[in-house]
Amino acid sequence: MDPQLLRSIWPVFSAETREQIQSIGAKVLGMEGPSTARDADLLPSLKRLVHSLKGSAASLGLDDIEQVVHAIEDGLAHTRTDAGLPRDAVESMLRGLSGIEAAMARGDAGQSPKVEGLTALLKSLGREVAVTEAASVASGLAAKGLEVLDFLEASLSALCSPDVPDRAAVVRKAMERARGLRGLALEGGASRVATLAEAAALGFARMEPGGDPASLAASDVAGTLVEMRGRLDAVKPVAAVTRAVEALKAVPAQAAPEAMTPGTPVSAPEARASSAEHTVRVSVKTLDSLALQVELLVSGRSQQARRSEGYRALSDGTHEVLRHLERAASQLSLTGGGPALDSLRSGVALMRTMQKRLLEVSREAHRDGEQLALVAQVARDDLRDLRMVPASQLLEPLRRTVREVSARLSKDVALELAGGDVRLDRRILDALKDPLLHLVRNAIDHGLETPEERRSVGKPETGRLTVRVVPRGARIAVVVEDDGYGLSPDRVRATAVRRGLLTEEAAARLSDSQAARLVFQPGFSTREQVTATSGRGVGLDVVQATAARLQGSVDVDFWAGQGTRFTVDLPLTLAAALGLLVRTGTTVSAIPSDSVERVLRLMPEDVGTVAGRVVARVDGSQLTFLSLTEAIGLPRLPLAIDSGRVQMAALVVVGGDKVLYAIDEVVGQQEIVVRSLGKHLQSVRHLAGAAVLDDGRVVPVLNAPELVRAARPETRSSSTESRRPRILVCDDALTTRFAMKSLLEIAGFPVVTAADGEEAWGILERTPCQLVVSDWQMPRLDGVGLARRIKAHATLHSTPIILVTSLDSPEDRAAGLEAGADGYLVKREVERGKLLELVRQLLPARA
Repeated sequence: MDPQLLRSIWPVFSAETREQIQSIGAKVLGMEGPSTARDADLLPSLKRLVHSLKGSAASLGLDDIEQVVHAIEDGLAHTRTDAGLPRDAVESMLRGLSGIEAAMARGDAGQSPKVEGLTALLKSLGREVAVTEAASVASGLAAKGLEVLDFLEASLSALCSPDVPDRAAVVRKAMERARGLRGLALEGGASRVATLAEAAALGFARMEPGGDPASLAASDVAGTLVEMRGRLDAVKPVAAVTRAVEALKAVPAQAAPEAMTPGTPVSAPEARASSAEHTVRVSVKTLDSLALQVELLVSGRSQQARRSEGYRALSDGTHEVLRHLERAASQLSLTGGGPALDSLRSGVALMRTMQKRLLEVSREAHRDGEQLALVAQVARDDLRDLRMVPASQLLEPLRRTVREVSARLSKDVALELAGGDVRLDRRILDALKDPLLHLVRNAIDHGLETPEERRSVGKPETGRLTVRVVPRGARIAVVVEDDGYGLSPDRVRATAVRRGLLTEEAAARLSDSQAARLVFQPGFSTREQVTATSGRGVGLDVVQATAARLQGSVDVDFWAGQGTRFTVDLPLTLAAALGLLVRTGTTVSAIPSDSVERVLRLMPEDVGTVAGRVVARVDGSQLTFLSLTEAIGLPRLPLAIDSGRVQMAALVVVGGDKVLYAIDEVVGQQEIVVRSLGKHLQSVRHLAGAAVLDDGRVVPVLNAPELVRAARPETRSSSTESRRPRILVCDDALTTRFAMKSLLEIAGFPVVTAADGEEAWGILERTPCQLVVSDWQMPRLDGVGLARRIKAHATLHSTPIILVTSLDSPEDRAAGLEAGADGYLVKREVERGKLLELVRQLLPARA
């Protein structure tokens, strides 16, 4: 097929083929082993799907894909519904489908959709491939094939003429010669030529009655013969096209638009033609663009409503002005008034007219706003329905994955899927495919035992793996659970130490829950050797990154010897949603309204401390109570409740977890469109993105699941214990300050900076820092003065300080150390790595 034409057809073919592969895989698994309770239509529907896919691949000239599907079709030819398929046949067919999927992925990337390991795949499917098709053609098929082809083209030309003496005889001879060529091609291993010859024979059979059906068939046969000559006579492609075009000159014009695709079996398209009238395939890119426009429409509606409120406020203000003017006119009339009174009364009349018109504009704006709101709501609902797809599209392909991975690892695994009828946003479904695949592979490889190990501990030999999608109101949970070993915190700690992620002391301080979450660290793997399944250190970090990008979170639970459960919490859709705008200090943030159960006022007596944890009593329950400013990484601000006043708080709920966050004010609620903040801020877990308000302000949108997860006691202690020490760098030279900051950050330390000693002191008073690196000579407060102030402070006196300066005399060094500096470096020593060496010496337990 012409490459440009193939590129234009490829998106539709790719989408259809992936759906067919998914259905074929599910039906092949359903055919495994004998069964008398199997649906009688299962095998026929499977054969129809395979036949349709073979025809589509053949029509586009995708030989590799066609050969694999043809081999699968041959394997199904003599299968009975009750007998089913043997296990090795099922595995071979699934490998063939995986090979086709890989070829489709290459085609999506603009490469040639070749199936890797084609010969081995065909052999496993029962088809011996002794020589390539090109070698067969070269060894004698070409000469005989071109002779038959000349005869077939002559027959086609004869049948296209209005007067044919014996139409049936011409058709019969053409079919015999075409079938003879098919047999010759099969003997030579030229499967594509054999397929084309069979298609030509069927096309000639359809030409026998004459009339419009013959015209349609003539167009079909002509295209088939063009492709056949291209394969048999590659030296003369132009002549082949010319002959076919000449043969088509006699074809009636009305036949061309409805012509079937060359090489497609005649029985395939009719059933799909009627359904094509009711469905349309739309690219994901088009849907994304449409979604953006609808979200902008929703945002525009909010801005329009704000302007409508402005009109109403102007109208009220105009009314007040009129009252003052009328009062002034009454007072002037008592004094005689004169020309001034007449002028004032004219102004009042004019003002009344303007007020009336302003009221009309305000009503029209309100009416237009209501209509726009209705249109926006309908458009958003329709688009949501368009984007919402059943979760079964995400779950069903896992059957093949589990089958292939478990066979490779020699493990028996029973997969249970649930929640396939739950509908979710297509963007979420597409983004979840790879993370869910990682979780499933991880569960089989790391979680489930071998049959021998399970038998030795009294478990059934077949491991159980459950993947379910659970609706949670406006959110969903994707749960992957196994009944295997159970995650081992001790093993995770040891791996983290061995791979340099933590020191032994830091690892020992982690609780079991904190240690378990280390599996989401980039580069983490407990496998000692790299295998085809795992050991590369890539996998669960992808799950966490994807969940954060989708405004969600991931968590892990485990039970020793009983199993492990991973839960990915996500929104149901990524479309525009209601956001609650809250103020903390001078910062306004948005929290998705579906995650805020209510906003309440807390009295001082409602708040207390339990086991070192601040809690608040709400409806008889004690809930964790935290400051929102601290949770989103801002300096802690004094709370109203600290001074005995009433404190406002938002009750954030995700799943069954509830947390109270202290806020200063509820600014309002409005539709927000969450925008991504890009890859540079992906690591900031509490941020789901940003939104533009109707007044033009940009506000951060908080990630509610992460806020709830971070409030758990074990997570909060983890954030303080496992976090690397923060270092304060102080230097009045921007270049030096930036150089030292970069050096320390590359080594993995969080760094804050200051331009002089006074600024550094202000940072130390409100932000915990575990070490200070400071220049000596600075304005306002120099390094020596800063060192003296730190060492004299009641709580900061133990903070190590390193002086970095160009002063290198023994007197200067002695003065610096006398002021309390724990280290003294000359600036040229920084470049030699002395700074990092000294930092690690002063922070041995945590660096």
